[in-house]
Amino acid sequence: MDFDKKNTCPVCGGDDWTYAMNAHGLAYFSCDTCLLSKLHPRPSEKKVKHIYKGTAFNDSDIGEPSDTIIERAEVYWEKLKESSNIDPEKSKILVISHESRSVVEVGEEMGFKNIYSEETLESMSDSIFDAALMILALEKMENPIEVLGFVHEAMKPGGIFVIASPMLDSWPAHFFRDAWIELRPENLFFFSTQNIQSVLLETGFHRIGLFPNRPRYTLQHIYSRACIYPRTRLTRLLRRFLKFIPENILRKIRVRVPSSAYIITATKVKPHEEKLLSIVMPVYNEVNTFEECFNKVLYKEIKGINKEIIVVESNSTDGTRELVQEICVQDNVSVVSQDNARGKGYAVRAGLQVARGDIVLIQDADLEYDVDDYDALLNPILNHKALFVLGSRHSGRWKMREFNDQPVLASLFNFGHLIFRGLLNIIYGQSLKDPFTMYKVFRTDCQYGLDFQCNRFDFDFEIVIKLILKGYKPLEVPVNYKARSFTEGKKVSTLRDPLTWLRALVQFRFYKVDLLSVAEKDRKNGNF
Repeated sequence: MDFDKKNTCPVCGGDDWTYAMNAHGLAYFSCDTCLLSKLHPRPSEKKVKHIYKGTAFNDSDIGEPSDTIIERAEVYWEKLKESSNIDPEKSKILVISHESRSVVEVGEEMGFKNIYSEETLESMSDSIFDAALMILALEKMENPIEVLGFVHEAMKPGGIFVIASPMLDSWPAHFFRDAWIELRPENLFFFSTQNIQSVLLETGFHRIGLFPNRPRYTLQHIYSRACIYPRTRLTRLLRRFLKFIPENILRKIRVRVPSSAYIITATKVKPHEEKLLSIVMPVYNEVNTFEECFNKVLYKEIKGINKEIIVVESNSTDGTRELVQEICVQDNVSVVSQDNARGKGYAVRAGLQVARGDIVLIQDADLEYDVDDYDALLNPILNHKALFVLGSRHSGRWKMREFNDQPVLASLFNFGHLIFRGLLNIIYGQSLKDPFTMYKVFRTDCQYGLDFQCNRFDFDFEIVIKLILKGYKPLEVPVNYKARSFTEGKKVSTLRDPLTWLRALVQFRFYKVDLLSVAEKDRKNGNF
């Protein structure tokens, strides 16, 4: 199918689109760069009437039971209260929704006194709203990124933004595919849980939380939706089955179903004028490699990005500390001096705590990896394709480590890598080739709500596992790698560390990411 190349993507600015699917005679395309999906071309009024022919929009007004609408709106307002220090009586709340009447009415019933719809914005100045709700509206906007920027300008610093929008990677979208009920002519764009976060971060929001929604619907609500939405295999089946059930029973029976719409919360901040990359470099007893590695990082230029280098020195005994103090004197370099060495993970965690950048990259102080791979690692994040990138050392061969002076030990390490990689993939439902790579690159906000604990090389397991559990999908990018042996300075313990890796694989399987508890702690501490 044809697609106008002048039709640039509003998220990444790309103009390469791939035909994705057809539903009701409507064509949907996916941006090759950021994976945003778009309806194209927008159907004519005649086409829309044809799509809705035989539905309640044409036949009769079925209507919806008010209790279902109220309960759904109550969820959004409760999420706002859970995520902020909002004073219902004093705070000004902006509501953008095609169901604004019901959302506003429910908000007023819950004690919110100052609710404004989007129509009132033209007469108001910027930065006046304490919070904003955008309910099932973003996907209908002609330019959703422009609208998000407009909302950002309208909110006060620290204001809470609550969004509800159908996601391409939701369970209903995966299961029903071209019969997905959200594929309707009024919905112009579809985000995924990954690129919607990237867009919000780009627009000036952080502390982002995504919450799958499983509302309780009455059978009457489900039947009315089946009558209103365009006809699909699913809506036909529901209409035929439910129309024979008496209305009083339809209104009483409730079922909990997975919703296509995720609820997203975010906090307004002032974005950097230019993106900032925080490079966290743990250092311990690397006197032979640190200066060369540091200079490569220092003088590496990345177009459109500023750098800050955070060197975490763990009280080396070979002169590395003195070397760090001597050469790390630039304005964009900060040094964290630790009193004792407790492991790589302990050092990286210290660096993450002081990182100010939009993106974090972990860089060891040896020369095993190639700094020139930064561009390839950052490109998927900058283009909104991924939030979490791993630099994969695999390039089609399983032999990753080749120690010229210790070939047997190299084979043992490669075999161990296969075992631990397989265990992680099985336990956490992944298909990663190199989850334990040093090169881990992610949006700084990804670690919001995560509590890191590991001190040694088990931190490589912990950070990957916890980011996966939070919902991030690692994108692996091939990188160059030249392993060093133990005689050259490798510090992994062949006996101790594998035991900590096994413990991490089992222990973190039961880790729960509780963003609501984190939000409550933020409220108590006034961190907005």
